[in-house]
Amino acid sequence: MSNIKLYVANASNTFTDDDIKIFENAAQEAEKFIHKYFDFDYQLDLIISEASFFMPTISEDGIGGRTYQSRLIIINIDKNQKEISQDFVYETICHEMSHSLRWEKLPEYSETLVDAMVFEGLAVVLEEKALADQGRTPKQFFLKQVQDTPQSEIDDIYRALEPKFGYGYEEYDYHKVFFDGDDALPRWAGYKLGYYLVKEYLKDSGQTIEEATLASYKNFAPKTVKKAA
Repeated sequence: MSNIKLYVANASNTFTDDDIKIFENAAQEAEKFIHKYFDFDYQLDLIISEASFFMPTISEDGIGGRTYQSRLIIINIDKNQKEISQDFVYETICHEMSHSLRWEKLPEYSETLVDAMVFEGLAVVLEEKALADQGRTPKQFFLKQVQDTPQSEIDDIYRALEPKFGYGYEEYDYHKVFFDGDDALPRWAGYKLGYYLVKEYLKDSGQTIEEATLASYKNFAPKTVKKAA
């Protein structure tokens, strides 16, 4: 019996039967990947919906996802932005499953900006592993941008955000840090630095991403970013 319960919100008939088959295949593949590396022993509702003002996408990829609690993930798709890709749907589900697993298995929630960056960094690295595990080469624009962040940009993001590392959710602009950026921060700055911090943690600790996904935030205290040569 499947642990991921797929629902397609399709009252406007946006999604064709072929689209729905892509969603089904991607969900099955994602569940197989998660079962391979985690004790996925709970039921989860996965809703796929047409994008809207309140549920936007990454325009270059035509897809966006959000985990509302450990057992509810909603993925939004805009067919006008990008043709539906099974690889992209699979990739997004695996990213969101990182959040789901932490909230289901680990009795703690992010309290600081560093926690929030680690939370997202773990999801990006698991997303990366999900593609590599199946030998998939297509990557979302989002993932490529995060992976290809130059060290000099990491240095700049670190310097800009370090004064707020201990701040709680209400003390920094979440959308600016993680999505929009500004004159001082690039787009997706929080994801980029979170990815860097998690990769450094994996290197230093010798843990796998599966182990790190369920590790306490206290293990991820950031060290000084290694400066570019």
